[in-house]
Amino acid sequence: MHRMQQAAPTLTRASDLTLVGAAGVFAVVDLVIWATDPVVDTGRLTLSIAVLVPCLGALAMVAVAIRRRRLELALLVVAGAGILLTLASWTIGTSLPPSFAALFALALLTIGVLRYSSLRTAVLLTTVAALAVAAEALRPMVAAAAYLLVVSQAAFTFAVGVGVYLRWSDWRRVAAAEAARSDERLEIARELHDMVGHYVSGIVVQAQAARHVAENQPAAAAAALESIESAGTDALLAMRRLVGGLRDDSPITPIVTWDDVDQLVADAVAHGEPVRATIDPSVRTTAVTLVPSVHRIIAESLTNVRCHARQVTSVDVAVIRRDDQLLVTVHDDGTPPATYEHAGYGITGMSERAGSLGGSLTAGPAPDGGWLVHARLPMEDLT
Repeated sequence: MHRMQQAAPTLTRASDLTLVGAAGVFAVVDLVIWATDPVVDTGRLTLSIAVLVPCLGALAMVAVAIRRRRLELALLVVAGAGILLTLASWTIGTSLPPSFAALFALALLTIGVLRYSSLRTAVLLTTVAALAVAAEALRPMVAAAAYLLVVSQAAFTFAVGVGVYLRWSDWRRVAAAEAARSDERLEIARELHDMVGHYVSGIVVQAQAARHVAENQPAAAAAALESIESAGTDALLAMRRLVGGLRDDSPITPIVTWDDVDQLVADAVAHGEPVRATIDPSVRTTAVTLVPSVHRIIAESLTNVRCHARQVTSVDVAVIRRDDQLLVTVHDDGTPPATYEHAGYGITGMSERAGSLGGSLTAGPAPDGGWLVHARLPMEDLT
């Protein structure tokens, strides 16, 4: 890792030196054309204009060298100098050859501006650079220089396309990173909600039971306290797993099997909840990748029954296969909560889990009374 960190600045310096050297080569080409171009009437050049011609190449080299720190200023200076030199040649009545060093610098700086500057600034400065490139074409020149100018203008157009493409690529990369972070936050939120809701709700129920039987049934109170201790230990282990996953980039969602689903139902029954489960034997071997979501949906549904339903005498859990779909239903016969139309985080999390798999989930009062959670999870890619 340390060597890679050292190599990065070295490569950056090497690339900078290469680009500055390329600008220097173009500056030498400018000087050769300026000295040999028969179109240039050197007798009508003032000293200031004569100095500006070779200095524009040096200015282009400086602009390329400082582009990482003063990108927008560098483009403005080069473009302004090029336009100023064209206006000066018109004023004195003679023509000057194009500056290929300036064109190279403008193309390189335009790529940077289009990629890194704000949209408004990028559009404005690209327009200024395009005007400077167009001004170069307004100077009469020999055929060889004219040919090179056409190539340079085509290169500038290509540079604009490269800058736009890089900006679009960066936007896509940032959008993908933000989407990944959003998905990760949602996954953490679902895990925290499910974990806290499942374990804490069980602890609360057992604590309430222990409080009611503490005086008359010490043995029952002791059993409830053991359940509380077990649930607390499981909650700590789940929290450590979640924190460990965040620290070492391991999967946040635990590895879950159908045995865990069976244990989930068995624990509910052991706590005195009237839960009955029916799981299609065929799905135990064909829907292995869906088990974590099935487990979370059932766990959250049982937690909601425990926390919100009243006068519950039966809770039916069913996991069956129908064609290419896995159907998960949890139906209780209790009195539904009065505010069921406002879905809480639990129902939202279950819906998101189903949706991430290409399925769907509904939750609400059942037609024959009670509360029904119904999930459809696709299985076409699992057989």
